[in-house]
Amino acid sequence: MTLLTLTLILFLIMDPIGHVKAFLRCLEGIEPRRQTYIIWREMFIALAFMLGFAALGEVIFSVLAISNTTVYLASGLILFLVAIKIIFPHPDDEVQNMEGEPFIVPMAIPLVAGPALLATIMLYAETEVFIMPMIGAILIAWLASSIILINSKRIIGLLGTSGITACEKLMGMVLVLISVQRLAAGVIMLFNQ
Repeated sequence: MTLLTLTLILFLIMDPIGHVKAFLRCLEGIEPRRQTYIIWREMFIALAFMLGFAALGEVIFSVLAISNTTVYLASGLILFLVAIKIIFPHPDDEVQNMEGEPFIVPMAIPLVAGPALLATIMLYAETEVFIMPMIGAILIAWLASSIILINSKRIIGLLGTSGITACEKLMGMVLVLISVQRLAAGVIMLFNQ
């Protein structure tokens, strides 16, 4: 896959626009300068997890002797489930108001570096021949997400709640298309074996 495709997939799964409201809810009652510090701290923690899973992906799959066909099918299925969750969010998925300052949970994990993103990073790290495009895609998607989340208040003021919801649904639809393509590639590889 190209760097652009990898970056787009990771960015869509991170879903920073969809997490704008959740981040603001987590940071209620904290002074603005401290909020910026917290967001950067949480984003760097999430980045550390993403890079760690990218490094571990190939090792885990080689130890478990998982084939590329399985990786393609599993990554397509995971992307599809993530897309469905984005398009049809469940009310229980809302982040509740917290006591005190958030640390790691829920902002770094699971909002930014959730299980679906970490699993996808591991799967793609296994299928990519070179690790550098994967790391580049992680860094670019992370930076774009960080910029969006740092500017959460401006974005929600500009787009409004309905605009953010519309953007989130659009991101989910693009992710559905990518996941179906990935599943189809896995099925073709399966039949060719």
